[in-house]
Amino acid sequence: MNPIVAQVLTIAGVLLGSAATFIFTSTIERARWRRTQSARWDDKRLLAYSEYANAVKQMVRLCRRIAETKELLATGQPLDLDTAFTALAEAETERAARWETVLLLGDPTTISAARAWSEQVWQLEHILREKTPSPTAFTNAYRNAMRLRNNFYAHARGDLDITSGPLPELTWKSLEPAPPSPDHPTTP
Repeated sequence: MNPIVAQVLTIAGVLLGSAATFIFTSTIERARWRRTQSARWDDKRLLAYSEYANAVKQMVRLCRRIAETKELLATGQPLDLDTAFTALAEAETERAARWETVLLLGDPTTISAARAWSEQVWQLEHILREKTPSPTAFTNAYRNAMRLRNNFYAHARGDLDITSGPLPELTWKSLEPAPPSPDHPTTP
């Protein structure tokens, strides 16, 4: 074989090997970078979703305590309504601050589910601010708020690729009317 051809083939082999190594290494590094970025944003979305859910849940809890005070629910301890409504306004401010991060990082279906849940919680507050709120209206709105909460969690879990299965069904035992006390029997 001609020595020049041998040298050209050797150089071509070295160049081909170098190019293959470069392409392989670049592909591996790019995939690693994407995985790292994905994990980073998953962590941020998890934090955004959980902080938002905690803020909305605080509002729901305050609504429930107000409903208990207004005797719309049979459970709980009474509290000062003015203080409770002030705390509810502060909780709404916290929810609004957390909302911005959900808007920034969340996927569209989770954002829609979060918005629906919040709007239903506002409906709870609206009912509670009425002079004589209806227990049935409150109970129905509360049940719907909890269904929407589960819907939000289902979408958030899907966005985060959590595959442990669906959330358990909701039970409403605390929303059932309290049995009559022995001191106050009901009349047929």
